[in-house]
Amino acid sequence: MTGCPPLLRSVFDKLDVAVVIANVQREIVMVNAAAESLFQYSEQEVWGQKIKMLYASPDEFEEQGRQRYNATASETSLYTITYARKNGETFEGETQGGPIHDEHGKLIYFVGLIRDVSARLSAERTLNRLHSITSNQSLSFNERVDAILELGADHFGLPIAIFSKIDGATYTVIRAVHPENALSPGMTFELGNTYCSHVFEANDVQGFHHVAESRINSHPCYQTFGLEAYLGSPIFVDGGRFGTLNFSSPEETRPFTGQDIELIRLFADWIGNEIQRQRHLDSLTSTRLEMERLAATDPLTGLGNRRMMETSMKKEVARAKRHGTDFSIAIIDFDHFKRINDQFGHQTGDDALKAFAAIAQREARDEDLFARWGGEEFIAGLPCTTSAEAVKIMDRLASQLRDVIISDDEGAPTLTISVGVAQLREGESIGSLLSRQMTQCTWLRVPDGIT
Repeated sequence: MTGCPPLLRSVFDKLDVAVVIANVQREIVMVNAAAESLFQYSEQEVWGQKIKMLYASPDEFEEQGRQRYNATASETSLYTITYARKNGETFEGETQGGPIHDEHGKLIYFVGLIRDVSARLSAERTLNRLHSITSNQSLSFNERVDAILELGADHFGLPIAIFSKIDGATYTVIRAVHPENALSPGMTFELGNTYCSHVFEANDVQGFHHVAESRINSHPCYQTFGLEAYLGSPIFVDGGRFGTLNFSSPEETRPFTGQDIELIRLFADWIGNEIQRQRHLDSLTSTRLEMERLAATDPLTGLGNRRMMETSMKKEVARAKRHGTDFSIAIIDFDHFKRINDQFGHQTGDDALKAFAAIAQREARDEDLFARWGGEEFIAGLPCTTSAEAVKIMDRLASQLRDVIISDDEGAPTLTISVGVAQLREGESIGSLLSRQMTQCTWLRVPDGIT
């Protein structure tokens, strides 16, 4: 080859970065071995040709001529543009390029040192997109997982994407992306019939870019589904294996890079961390609800306590006023309760209270409210109920309570109650209703029921 000093050629040929040298007419006079590999042209094929043949866009060739490769160019600069290989495939090349002058300052060559940074830039774009997905709180967990599956399928060039849960030997599809919609949540497979079995065996990321030429070419998944490429990562939740995140294709693909391994591991880590976070949130919510329930519950009887009842009755009274419906309350007091405690013991007294609570819970309508008001006293809030209807409800409870046997001791008492009933009046507040109920309503002792 002529056109480039042999010494200059020998220097550039030892570099692992692609080097392209052109004359002042921007005709190629030298490419080193790395450039031949990168562009897939031999030096014979490109020598003397316009460097335009290496650009993906003719317009970009012209633009670079105006900016950097002209008679007035004075220094090199770093930039990134899209190039084209011999087979038409394009790539993004980070280029350090500019003029070469002789000892007299005369322009004699243009030089470009080019690195394929497509993978790096693609990874950066993918990471930015991942951040946008995972930080978008307007999306549900499933929507974010679906977006990650689509992102990974696009980045890795593997169109089938699955988030799975693995229990023992059962592989269950949780979310999936498939070009033919052939996979849906809930589908199950034998773990041993999936490539994910290798992920679980290794407990780490596994990738096969050309299964037919790999050590797993006899795997049932290949024999059954013909998947030529696979990349999968385990998903860990609270330190334990939960399932896998995996991408696959019926077509072979390029060899997977370390960057691919780290990306799928990052995707899987986010899903695992999100599941873990949601579990913790669910646990906290469950704990909070349980604490609220306990705070509103009488521990002996399991009915609501006074605090709960006061809050609930305020709401019910407001609802009754708003809709113009009836609302009644009933105060229930055990007869001779002190004698029961003194004669048969406090445990028997507790059993009597629990017996009434069990009857109330069994007989109450969905809308009825029952609570322990204090000591041996209970209260009932009865929406859409007149005082006459409330008396009938209390009569039914009293009748069932009399049938309860609370002690095997001879002379065990029959449980009876006294009940006071009051109905909400127009314009009356809950405080006024309770006060009137305690002082003005008729208390009915019902050893034989309320009549």
